[in-house]
Amino acid sequence: MGPIKAVLNGLSLLLVFFPWLSWRLEALLCSGSRLYLFWAQTLALVPGLPGTFLRRAFYWLVFPKCSWEWEIGFGAFFSHPWAMVGRGVYIGPYCILGKTILEEGVLVASRVSIPSGKRQHRRLPDGRLSPAEESSLEVIRIGAHAWIGEGAVVMAEVGPQATVAAGAVVTKPVPPGTVVAGNPARPISSTSTSGREGSPG
Repeated sequence: MGPIKAVLNGLSLLLVFFPWLSWRLEALLCSGSRLYLFWAQTLALVPGLPGTFLRRAFYWLVFPKCSWEWEIGFGAFFSHPWAMVGRGVYIGPYCILGKTILEEGVLVASRVSIPSGKRQHRRLPDGRLSPAEESSLEVIRIGAHAWIGEGAVVMAEVGPQATVAAGAVVTKPVPPGTVVAGNPARPISSTSTSGREGSPG
């Protein structure tokens, strides 16, 4: 990390310290995360390079493991105050991510949704839907150097070096090095033999 980038990271930490502190106080006193979501959504709307630095600094304070070497685009945010982000990760604009582990070099195109699993709500006896409960949330792991295409919905683990095509809906784990497409997503080829075939665009 160069000296200029280190200085900018430090300034960003100072600017997001109050948002982080207000959320931590809420979490300690009320066991809530509404302030977290407020700040995550607010910082998602800061444009350009300043937004990248501010979002990265905020999540570095919030998450248990978070690299300084990654990017998250305009309009993108994590909906839960828990994730792990590895080095070299790129998250495109307007993505919404839940409880997620993004390993090194993961590429997430724009408008991708990675919710915290498939069973966040359940139908009550009277037909109403229950609110999401922490116990029903799953952590979705995206393996190193996986590629998630434009507008995909990922609700299951994606293995290292796998490719999820644009618009695919992943409901079952994707094996390493596999290209999947469709709704529900199904294997169409292997990244080890297909080269650029099956790329998500």
